[in-house]
Amino acid sequence: MTTTQAPTPEYAAQVLMRVQVGYAARGVALSQAALCGAEQFIAWQHYPKNDHSDSSTGYGFYYHAHERSEMPASEHGHFHIFRRELDLPEKFIHLIGIALDTKGLPVRLFTTNQWVTGESMADAKTVQRCITDFTIRPKGRMAPISKWIRAMLTLYAVEIASLVDERDLIIAGQANSGIKKSIFLEDRSHHCLTTCQINLIEKISLQ
Repeated sequence: MTTTQAPTPEYAAQVLMRVQVGYAARGVALSQAALCGAEQFIAWQHYPKNDHSDSSTGYGFYYHAHERSEMPASEHGHFHIFRRELDLPEKFIHLIGIALDTKGLPVRLFTTNQWVTGESMADAKTVQRCITDFTIRPKGRMAPISKWIRAMLTLYAVEIASLVDERDLIIAGQANSGIKKSIFLEDRSHHCLTTCQINLIEKISLQ
C-alpha cells in the first residue's frame, strides 16, 4: 500500500495498534512522542514548532494544549489536522481535532470555530473530501504519528463526517436566527462547535 492510498478501516486499525504498541514498548505514550523531544510542554506552543506538513500536498498537523483550566482534566492535549493551499500556505482548512488523554489514547474528536485556528472556513463536503485524500509522507521521528493520524481519519471517517455536517448546520442555524455568519465565526464564546467522545480499543475490536 502506498502513502497516497486511503487504507481500509481494517488496515487502519492494524496501523493504529502497531503505532500505539510500538510507543508503549519503548515506555513512551503517543502524547509524549507528539512533543518531538521537547523537555517542556508549554500551553499554546505548537509541536513540532513549525508544524509537521507535506510541501507537496499541503496536508499537516501539530500538537498542542490550552491552559489546564480550559481543558477537560483527563486530556493531555490535542492534534489539529489541516490542509494548506500550496500557493498560499498561510491559507488553510482545519479538518478535525483529535484529543489525547495522558496515556496517549485518543478520547475525543472535535471541530472548531473559525477564530480558534484562523482557518479559511470550508463547507462539509470540501472538508470530507480532504479527509479522504489526506496524504503526508512519513519521515523522521514524526513518521509513526503521520501514519497514526492517517489511520485515525480512516477509522473514524463516519464520525468525522457527522461532526462536520453538524458543524455546518450549527453555523447555518445561527445565520437563520439573524446572527451574521462572520460575527458568529469570530465569537470567542464558541470554541468547539461539535465534539464526540471516542474509545479506540472498542473501535478496533469491531474491525
